[in-house]
Amino acid sequence: MTNTRAPFALVAASALLLLAGCSGGGPTTTAAETTPPAAPSSAASSPAAPAGETGQPKADACEIIIASFNDVASTSEAIDTNDPDGTLAAFGALTEKVQADFSQITNAEIAPGAQKASAQLTEYSAFLQRLMGDPSQASELMTQVTALQESFTEAATPCQG
Repeated sequence: MTNTRAPFALVAASALLLLAGCSGGGPTTTAAETTPPAAPSSAASSPAAPAGETGQPKADACEIIIASFNDVASTSEAIDTNDPDGTLAAFGALTEKVQADFSQITNAEIAPGAQKASAQLTEYSAFLQRLMGDPSQASELMTQVTALQESFTEAATPCQG
């Protein structure tokens, strides 16, 4: 379990760097420098969408993604690899939070990537559970981290710019 923190922290940092353009920060923004944005407004309280557009504004969906990725980074930084049970509990709670946050995303452009990232985080958390019971699966760690990073990148890509 001692190698879990570094790869996951890299995933979180990569996602935050990818999102820097969307959050208004420069490309040098790091997880430690990033302040989670205010809670995103609901589609009902957002300004009216331009004629012909319906649903959640893209900016609101991106705010949810940014806040969730900040949560991922914070959780990753706080993990104590000497406490495997605490690590599993933290990833379980994180997974539930990201699922709840991403379930609020209804924007047609953002939702598919957010759903994939949420599912991949669930798989990563389940992998960590399996790894605790069977350390021989450690060779799969980088495959899991890569899949998670790719899903986060896919979710964040439409928010750039």
